[in-house]
Amino acid sequence: ADASPRPAPPAEIPVLAAPCMAMWQQYSAVPPTAGVQAPEALAQQVKDLQRGDPNAKEQWGAYTASVGGGIRDPSKHTAEFLQSFLVQLQSGMKVDTTAESQTMSEAVKLMQRRSSSFKEAWRLFCADYGSGMNDPAKHDLAYMVKFFDFIGMRNGASGAMAG
Repeated sequence: ADASPRPAPPAEIPVLAAPCMAMWQQYSAVPPTAGVQAPEALAQQVKDLQRGDPNAKEQWGAYTASVGGGIRDPSKHTAEFLQSFLVQLQSGMKVDTTAESQTMSEAVKLMQRRSSSFKEAWRLFCADYGSGMNDPAKHDLAYMVKFFDFIGMRNGASGAMAG
């Protein structure tokens, strides 16, 4: 075996590490030297984002559906899970919601065929909030979720469904 000592690393390695660390800190919500925040603070941050940003709400739903077991309540997740979502959201990387949007669109179409009341509620909602565009496939997932929230609130305001 060769007993000669290994050569010292090139002098430029520390010089290259500094820009990498700066880039990481620029694109990461938490630099690698910082600890993960308390889960309660992160859960509140996710809740606040959902309330104020429809895209964040849609992304949270898609993120939890794909890697969070469908559990949407932020307080039910670990700090690491929440931090991972926040880093992904901040980076601009999106969870693909195409399949979920297509499924929701198909559900709206099915309900329109089965229920004249549902069809009329969709038509009125589209007239008021969707520029009269009635085709569910032309709307994004966030729009369809708003519609279901709308009909849910209408039902809640009028009392429980009759059995």
